[in-house]
Amino acid sequence: MSLEDSLISISNMPDKEKAEFARLANYLMSSTYLLRDNEQHMVSKDYLFVEHRFELFDDYFSMIGWRIYKDKQYGVIRIENVDGMNKIKLDKLTTVVILAMRIIYEEKRIQASSSNDVCTTVAEVVGKIVNDFSIYKKKPTQLELKDTFRILEGHNLIYRLDESYADYECRLVILPSILFAVSNEKCRSICETLTLEKENANEESE
Repeated sequence: MSLEDSLISISNMPDKEKAEFARLANYLMSSTYLLRDNEQHMVSKDYLFVEHRFELFDDYFSMIGWRIYKDKQYGVIRIENVDGMNKIKLDKLTTVVILAMRIIYEEKRIQASSSNDVCTTVAEVVGKIVNDFSIYKKKPTQLELKDTFRILEGHNLIYRLDESYADYECRLVILPSILFAVSNEKCRSICETLTLEKENANEESE
């Protein structure tokens, strides 16, 4: 189907379907990832809507400089800017937390059930960045952690099972979208950067 045909198909949609198309296009632009399995481990209606009209979404996003991708194995639909624009700038804590969760996901997903999700706790993530990475000499504040996890939740990388991310015992689910947020290559690059920062800090303290 040509781009022109796709645009005609979109414009000829019934009003309700057209509104859903616009809502989900905007949702992907703001959240980056759309997961097949929802919190009840049922197939998301939003995911099915995009999947069934994937070619139309692909043509629509390509027109404005974006690409849409679908991974059937992990049930993740994601978008990416062709020119690398519109990327969110993360602070050091958020970057390190994402890396810690990526590593935890790799460590636990083999033991997981048929679901692609992995359960962890705020305390386990903090333990990774304070003890394993030794990047932070003390635990981040509850407010810092709360803000960091909310950013990641907003981009469909995690969701919480308990009341507040400020609670160290709060359980959270790491979603398979983490694999696409931090590729193996990016994971190695971040680890190398953090190791270099740690070595420089040690040299300065000496």
